[in-house]
Amino acid sequence: MSSNLDPEARKYNSKRLPGDYASPFDEDRGRIFYSTAFRRLNGVTQVAPATEQRLLHNRLTHSLKVAEVGRRLADRILYDPEDGNRSLEKVLHPAVVETAGLAHDIGHPPFGHAAESVLNELMSTVDGLEGFEGNAQSFRIVTKLAVRETGSQGLNLARGSLDAVLKYPQKKEEVSATGSKGEHEWIDREYGSKWGYYESESRVFTWIRGESGTAGRSVAAILVDWADDISYAIHDVEDYFRAGLIPLHEIEDDFGKIVAHGVARLTRSLNGFNAGMFEDALRSVVASLPFARPFSDTQRDRQLLHEVTSARLRDYVSAAEPLDEWPYVRIHERQQYEVEALKELTWFYVIHNPALALAQEGQKKVIRELYVTLRDWLCREEDSPRIPSALIEFYNVARRDLQAGSNLNRNAKVNRAVCDYICTLTDAQALDIYERLIGMSRESIFGVSFL
Repeated sequence: MSSNLDPEARKYNSKRLPGDYASPFDEDRGRIFYSTAFRRLNGVTQVAPATEQRLLHNRLTHSLKVAEVGRRLADRILYDPEDGNRSLEKVLHPAVVETAGLAHDIGHPPFGHAAESVLNELMSTVDGLEGFEGNAQSFRIVTKLAVRETGSQGLNLARGSLDAVLKYPQKKEEVSATGSKGEHEWIDREYGSKWGYYESESRVFTWIRGESGTAGRSVAAILVDWADDISYAIHDVEDYFRAGLIPLHEIEDDFGKIVAHGVARLTRSLNGFNAGMFEDALRSVVASLPFARPFSDTQRDRQLLHEVTSARLRDYVSAAEPLDEWPYVRIHERQQYEVEALKELTWFYVIHNPALALAQEGQKKVIRELYVTLRDWLCREEDSPRIPSALIEFYNVARRDLQAGSNLNRNAKVNRAVCDYICTLTDAQALDIYERLIGMSRESIFGVSFL
């Protein structure tokens, strides 16, 4: 697999101003960091609603930590103090990993995964559309919808940065042929079981990957994927232990139930998943926990929790081993199973908690009614000045997709525009527009800001 790590390769001409000192890949990191699309993640759900009063991770703080962990992984592989500099500089740049870490969740809709399922259901019924996928939406945003400069679409990132954003460099039809688990072992990080771009962005994908394409990830995308899992596993468990939802001091009492729950869930979704290794990993994690009572938010408790999370972070970063040829990195099996064990604690105690499920059912209703109402309105009055200007703008983007060769009929263009519009909203903005549309107006003439 050839490298796309050419810092000057951008889809559109990009002028460098006198006095510019940052490298092109560092510029890409800034283009994500300063975009409105990235800033909106501060108001988007990670697991619990973004409006919770407790200090929990939202999509923004999660993305910042994925970027930081990803950069640490890249630095370790490139500059291992024991072995000296590695010979991977031609295929890996730390700023590329950091950029992709910042961007990896930029396409998530309001309310996170609850909304994803609704959008996928609605979009899957439209002729010409593949459904909805958060990773594909992220790719669409950075390549087409986010704005930076005249004369170009999206943020005009370098080819290497876009290749790193492609955590799943394949279309839905390619994934559907192999089933939901994919054809490769789940611990083989060079592949993924999801899809990562829509047909409407196939020309950009071809520009990045070439005519032949490949389902294999770049080394940067592998590191971002691992950084995402590390951050999700460690920081969500930290959040919900502090909040009293994950009883790290009493895990032994629920050990058998957690194992059974995790094995049932992960066997369905991970090809080659080994139940015995998962149980061993969970036992190892539980045995290392020094907590004898609930978290009390004392300085001592905070120090102890920080020591545990730091030790886990160091161990999981050390799991990335450099290779001399593609995929250029391998993630050790033990740490992958331990990360899945930590993630299972959040699934068992939080995600499948009835209180969260109740909130998610309401969130799904908001997204569904918002989508249908906006779609019907745009169908009736596509040329009306009454339609929100951002929705019209996204409809025009969908029209250009058609001119560029995408197989989008009018109905597909309308539905695509509505989905794009919703994916620019925070949780609070989605609720605000929903309340206006159903007549529960807050009596404000001001709208919301967009990408």
